[in-house]
Amino acid sequence: MKKNIAVITGGEASERGISLKSAEVVCKHLDKDKYNVYKIIIEGGDWMVERDNPTRILIDKNDFSFSISGNKVKFDAVFIALHGTPAEDGKLQGYFDMQHIPYNACGVLQAALTFDKLRCKDYLAQFGIKTAKAMLLRKNEKNPEAAQIISSLSLPLFVKPNQNGSSYGAAKVEKEAELSPAIENAFKYDTEVLIEEFIAGTEVTCGLITHKGEVIAFPLTEIRSKNSFFDYQAKYEGLSQEVTPAEIDDKLGKEIQQTSIAIYRRLSFKGMARIDYIIRKGEYFMLEVNSVPGLSEESIVPQQARAAGISLKELFEISVEEAIGRD
Repeated sequence: MKKNIAVITGGEASERGISLKSAEVVCKHLDKDKYNVYKIIIEGGDWMVERDNPTRILIDKNDFSFSISGNKVKFDAVFIALHGTPAEDGKLQGYFDMQHIPYNACGVLQAALTFDKLRCKDYLAQFGIKTAKAMLLRKNEKNPEAAQIISSLSLPLFVKPNQNGSSYGAAKVEKEAELSPAIENAFKYDTEVLIEEFIAGTEVTCGLITHKGEVIAFPLTEIRSKNSFFDYQAKYEGLSQEVTPAEIDDKLGKEIQQTSIAIYRRLSFKGMARIDYIIRKGEYFMLEVNSVPGLSEESIVPQQARAAGISLKELFEISVEEAIGRD
């Protein structure tokens, strides 16, 4: 009997459009001979089953089900294709835990920690993971003046919302006059703003997934942005070159893969993940951990899976079956 799989997407975060693209690709490639695939879109307080028919079918959030033609449909598993809140901060996972419905992503604690960039860095630093120097500002509190920040971290530096993704609200600051406007813009996306030192180097990223109990690190991708950093345009509007496998020293690449597996295990992660790094003179620094990586045809983890000989159909099936198997 085919399993019912909910692909949940949408949401109200700035990444909504990217979430919808990821969900479209997941629904396209999940094996229809094995699964009944339903796209569930979160829109405000409504969770809706997408249909060609304009009549909306709402999810009953009491048990995450819906009814059609007098028949009640319940789900065997959930594929989370929603970036930003309420998935990358763990809220959805908490809901599905209470419903005893398996899902293909990490749990509440891991999502909440990795969505908080600074606290994730601080946690991993205890285990020898190198990260950029950073400072946290809070909205409606007395924060250091621009001169103090620059004195501590030096120019250039990065300003970004502490809990947000897809580089929304992020900026590279090269002059003191640019700092205050960048901070003000970042506060539009979060009540905390992270300011990091700029590390000039080669940016790489490593995708991971668990398969049959083994953590697999995909071939690294090297990111060559045409902008001053890997911002929204570089990520989603073609202003970057993504080279998979990364053209870096083979020994260093394997070391970054092993570090990525160690981070994944240290966090007790599950499902897919992507960990970003910057390499400077043979030394690498972790930038952030992504618990719901992008899944469009052109996204980095699908690129890496293909480089490893895994099709999107196989990748998404591994993700679903791992979720069902660990329930």
